[in-house]
Amino acid sequence: MDKSHKHIIITGVPRAGKTTICQGLAKSLKYQHLAMDAVMMAFDEAFPETGVTHTDRWDFIDTSKVFIKFMKRISKTGNYDKLGYRLAFDLYHITPKDYYENIDKDCCEIYFFGYPNITVLEKFNEIRKFDTVYDWTSQKEDETVLAHIKDYIEISKWLKEECDKYNLPFIDISHNREKVIDEFVKNIIEKS
Repeated sequence: MDKSHKHIIITGVPRAGKTTICQGLAKSLKYQHLAMDAVMMAFDEAFPETGVTHTDRWDFIDTSKVFIKFMKRISKTGNYDKLGYRLAFDLYHITPKDYYENIDKDCCEIYFFGYPNITVLEKFNEIRKFDTVYDWTSQKEDETVLAHIKDYIEISKWLKEECDKYNLPFIDISHNREKVIDEFVKNIIEKS
């Protein structure tokens, strides 16, 4: 698979813009957007014995070890290579270490997104400002969302350290989220 047909993984903490980015890539570059949260929920419900479980917060570290096998297989399937399709994976459940040790970098590149440099209250206000009925946060009480944000900020810091360790790209969307996301999509478009 040549570089112009490379799959892309957009990963990181919830509410970091992953879906927005993948939708932009699907629209601009004809990537096939694969929302892995939906796949994971289906596996969890239909095939719980696989261990592919939709989790949040720190549980994703354990889930990554199981889920990376699925990612490895689907990114290498001939169905996509034959027709030149590119996948844009949108998910939370991959660690930098598991990607580094298991995925062919010539086939599939990755970008981690997070918000390690924002306060819980700043992120909460941003989330509430942009909440839609489709966002899980719109259906949760403030206390629940605040607790999740606190964890996701800590996970963002951990992900940044792990990305540095494995020399993988980490994009900080702590501030100017829309601008950072727009510039990222624009850079991917220009690179393709």
